[in-house]
Amino acid sequence: MIKFNHVFKIYEKNIKALEDINFSISKGEFVFLTGPSGAGKTTILNLLYREDIPDMGSVFVNNEDISHISDRKLPFYRRNIGFVFQDFKLLFDRTVFDNIALPLVITKTEKKFIKNKVEEYINKTGLCGKEKLTPWHLSGGEKQKVAIARAFITNPSLILADEPTGNLDDESSWEIIKMFEEVNKEGTTILFATHNKELLQKMNKRVIRLNKGKVISDESI
Repeated sequence: MIKFNHVFKIYEKNIKALEDINFSISKGEFVFLTGPSGAGKTTILNLLYREDIPDMGSVFVNNEDISHISDRKLPFYRRNIGFVFQDFKLLFDRTVFDNIALPLVITKTEKKFIKNKVEEYINKTGLCGKEKLTPWHLSGGEKQKVAIARAFITNPSLILADEPTGNLDDESSWEIIKMFEEVNKEGTTILFATHNKELLQKMNKRVIRLNKGKVISDESI
């Protein structure tokens, strides 16, 4: 499903965010991406979401080089991806309900279906009673849960998660991990970036380790 082929990404002042990255992820895999800050985890996720394009090499999703997706087709490509952003990217003038519903509203989904689906994910993420609040009135952990619910609500074929448990306590973290595992069992491919060593140790999943923009190991624990 995903293939990075000799990918380089260089930012200003000749900073190499990624250097000769090569890996493949099959459909339905659950893969962790780890490494210290600045290792290149977020850059990889941004390339997959087409927020950015490589300076050299190719990124393939479903056998398509996504660097060449036109601006017109890009929104349709992204409809199959759920992205849990590290900085949430919530709309602060919208309620919790509206933020979670947004991907379904964009695709003009029937209103009754939207209501039922949003309520389902509000329950799953423990946000009951927060539906009418705006993000201004939420804790960091609650914003994280809204971002996660929004990423899941369209049942995407691929979920990209950038430190999705970073603002959560241990109990909430494991509840969220169970949600990721459930959708993975249904066939969703997951690439999950994290610093959490305990999480990596407890989960029997493939781990791609990065350091200074390079893959230093790729193995199952």
